[in-house]
Amino acid sequence: MPESFLADDGATEALGEALARVTPAGGTWLLRGELGAGKTTWTRGFLRGLGGDPDEVASPTYAVLHRYDHPGGRVFHLDLYRPGPGGAWSLGLEETLEAADRLVVEWAGTDGPWPTDWVAELKLSQEGEGRRAEWTLPVAHGGR
Repeated sequence: MPESFLADDGATEALGEALARVTPAGGTWLLRGELGAGKTTWTRGFLRGLGGDPDEVASPTYAVLHRYDHPGGRVFHLDLYRPGPGGAWSLGLEETLEAADRLVVEWAGTDGPWPTDWVAELKLSQEGEGRRAEWTLPVAHGGR
């Protein structure tokens, strides 16, 4: 399992940007971490890595779902803390997703249903003045 120490928000965004480049269309990231662990910060970098505007990214805690456009499609940024792991589908998301879309899901269970088999996981935790990031990519893409 790859891991990295992230000294600050800039490093957290840089990791998101780098991991966006290995995420295919239809890919899903399941983000884990306590409140304030850097999930939304990582998502800003992820959107930048796809060519989108990171300034559009906001925590989905109260809205539950945000959609961001980028040159290759859309990123759906979900927070399933309140609705629970099945909550995304009660929003009608499966009818909205297109093949080029990517999902970033905060507070997700490990079971989907996710739109494709490409499902990666990222765990962020506080460590000293920074964060520790640990992630797995699907086996076919050099993970686990």
